[in-house]
Amino acid sequence: MATVLYDSGAMLTWAYQCILFGLALLLYFSLTCFYNVFLHPLAKVPGPFLAKISTFWLFGKEIEGDAANNLAQLHKKYGPLIRVKPNEVVINDREAFVTIHRQGTKFYKEENFYNSFKGTHGNLFNIQDPEDHSRRKRLMSPSFSSASLLTHQDIIYASIEPALEAASRLIRLEKQVPLFPIIRKFALDSISAFAFGFDSANPTHVDDNSAGKIFSALDASPHDLLVFQHFPFLRTLTRQLARLFPKMVPDDVLFLTRYGMEKLQASREAKLPDRPGLFKEMEQLLVAKDQKLTDDELVAESSTLFFAGTDTTASTIAFSLWHLLHDKDSYTRLQRELETVMPETTSRPTLKQLEALPFLEACIKEGLRVTCAPRGRLPRVVPSDGLRTNGYFVPPGSVVSIPISYLLYDENTFPEPKQYRPERWLGDDAKNLESYLYPFSRGSRVCIGQTLSMAEQRVCIAQFVRRFSPVKYEPLRPIQGKEYVTWVMMDDLAIRLRENE
Repeated sequence: MATVLYDSGAMLTWAYQCILFGLALLLYFSLTCFYNVFLHPLAKVPGPFLAKISTFWLFGKEIEGDAANNLAQLHKKYGPLIRVKPNEVVINDREAFVTIHRQGTKFYKEENFYNSFKGTHGNLFNIQDPEDHSRRKRLMSPSFSSASLLTHQDIIYASIEPALEAASRLIRLEKQVPLFPIIRKFALDSISAFAFGFDSANPTHVDDNSAGKIFSALDASPHDLLVFQHFPFLRTLTRQLARLFPKMVPDDVLFLTRYGMEKLQASREAKLPDRPGLFKEMEQLLVAKDQKLTDDELVAESSTLFFAGTDTTASTIAFSLWHLLHDKDSYTRLQRELETVMPETTSRPTLKQLEALPFLEACIKEGLRVTCAPRGRLPRVVPSDGLRTNGYFVPPGSVVSIPISYLLYDENTFPEPKQYRPERWLGDDAKNLESYLYPFSRGSRVCIGQTLSMAEQRVCIAQFVRRFSPVKYEPLRPIQGKEYVTWVMMDDLAIRLRENE
């Protein structure tokens, strides 16, 4: 018969140790909460109680998919400043926005938030050091200049043609036209050709299989990034696990890197394409400046272009077209204006001609405003001087953010802010409205691709409106989507169309 030895003293010692450990954790949590609520430098800034003690409150709001709107409503209760995390304040004030996002700003990007967008290598969007950012931007800026884009308009027209043909095929089959998927593919084709080069004698577009994988990555990433932004240790853990177990990484995410590398190599081997592409132009500048970027660093920039240059532009165009297709007066007015530079439905006016059309510009501005693709926070770290705003002093090292949607949906500046009303940009106060229109942010960190996006919007909307009309003007229904850092479209926006004669 076996003898079972039972050391009751050891068991009690172990139990006491567990209890002491639990009590220590409880004490630590209690003292942390007490400090955050009563002694923290931001203690006087109002906000929900749970937001003062933990990051989980803001994470919960953002994971719901409508954080910017929810925070905007809380300002009505708490005032222009709201404490949304133990060390973060959200501000609803245009002057503070201008201060934080001015040229040469010392309010640098908050590391945990922007590192979530970072792969193995940094890119223009998430580089925090101003000198590093300036060097990288100087390599890319020439390709994004207005003068350069005038020579790239043939890329945009070549990229829009498959989208128009797809819509025509569906019309002939008497089927609905899904606006967003068609426009999304156009935006992807355009940014890919812009980045990697274009040959008019043999134009190529992103194949459907590759596009599907890229779109899958674009759909999943914004939601997943929220987890890494609020809990950066999970990003570090995930990266370590990915090294140990590579098969854990979703193939669609890996595909972006593989696709970028393949396109980069192909662009180097191309025989004198009409447009060499951003990366070949960057490599030429690197040689001239005696600088160097590895292929992996260049591919990191290509992934950023896919993320930043596809869905934001596609969503904005789709928003504008969806509203216009449900507004007979505005749609007809835009068609009449376009006929002045597009006598035929297949005409291809220059970008300069399209820029000169006031109602088209008004429609694009209103689309940028209503869509507000980058709706979420843009957190910055307060510099050594601190920030004084609205009767509060926000100390150095604190994090501040001002969602762009606060400006674009300001009820005093834009009455009925959720309504798409292009004519508001043609009134006497248009200049004042412009001072609130920052869909691409502003200052040193303004979106480098804004001129390309504006050119794509002008061409796409002009071509679409000139060629197609709704079969019937139906009542407008809301667009389905969620805000996860940026606006994530969850709506095909299908509609019955006819071809114009």
